[in-house]
Amino acid sequence: MIDLTDDSQKQNRLTIMRKALQDKAPNTYTELESTGNVQQFLEARDAEMMLSFNEAKNKVWEETMSTFLEFFDPNCDETSSPM
Repeated sequence: MIDLTDDSQKQNRLTIMRKALQDKAPNTYTELESTGNVQQFLEARDAEMMLSFNEAKNKVWEETMSTFLEFFDPNCDETSSPM
């Protein structure tokens, strides 16, 4: 399986986005194409998408660490702790 989030896959992401833009917003695509701004638009959108992905990935990692690094001794009564 190809990891589309890898930097080496940027061109594949741009191709996928171009096709989605053509299919889902053909008027916008035509306007961007007529002004020569399709590539610039796709590059900006890719940067936003990757930023959002990385922020979400970091949040999930923090939540995972919090969950799996939560340890306790079941036999230990915290109220009798010397501290």
